[in-house]
Amino acid sequence: MSIESNQERCCVSDITERILFSGKVQGVGFRWTTERIAARLFLRGFVCNLPDGRVETVVAGSAVSIQQLVEKLQERFGLGLTDVQRQTLEPAHEFTEFVIRR
Repeated sequence: MSIESNQERCCVSDITERILFSGKVQGVGFRWTTERIAARLFLRGFVCNLPDGRVETVVAGSAVSIQQLVEKLQERFGLGLTDVQRQTLEPAHEFTEFVIRR
């Protein structure tokens, strides 16, 4: 099997989630940290601040990698992260990289 076929197969099982983080998540490097972790996990999508003080992430990739992203953010921000709401989006969005939106 060629490398291209492996890449195509891996992306077929990708999912997209919208994740809302609440708590002390603005002004503490949350978006920057999310971008760095997502890039290491080969995730695609974006992270942005919301006017109500939450942070929104729309992320595409493997379910395992998305779970790892959430766990790493929970470890890093600890008690400052008071709520995480996850929603699977259909169909999967087509992102090519992970970026911070302003």
